[in-house]
Amino acid sequence: MATDSKREIDIGLKVAAGQLEGVRRMASQGAYCVDLMKQLSAVQAQLERVNRAVLKNHLSTCVSEAIRSGQGEQKIEELMQALKYSTGLTGVQPDLAGVAALGSADSCCTPAADR
Repeated sequence: MATDSKREIDIGLKVAAGQLEGVRRMASQGAYCVDLMKQLSAVQAQLERVNRAVLKNHLSTCVSEAIRSGQGEQKIEELMQALKYSTGLTGVQPDLAGVAALGSADSCCTPAADR
């Protein structure tokens, strides 16, 4: 891994870990569900930034070298297999059909100030 990429990835992962710890504390303190969802989205966004940094590094090092050595197709296929797990990079949207049918909000979804 390139030195600049390694540093960027390390810092990004530390930020995500700190954010996630904050969310864990919020959940244990009974924070409002929507507030938790917002913070979880922030953690996911941070992890997507890290994932893009890893992808950029992989393309500029491993894939680039594989193409130069005639093994590009194999590396590209490997990368395509890995990308199917990364909806942030592929643009696949979650299927939220039926979420509205889950029922009415209960006490967990009441802001703490209103309880």
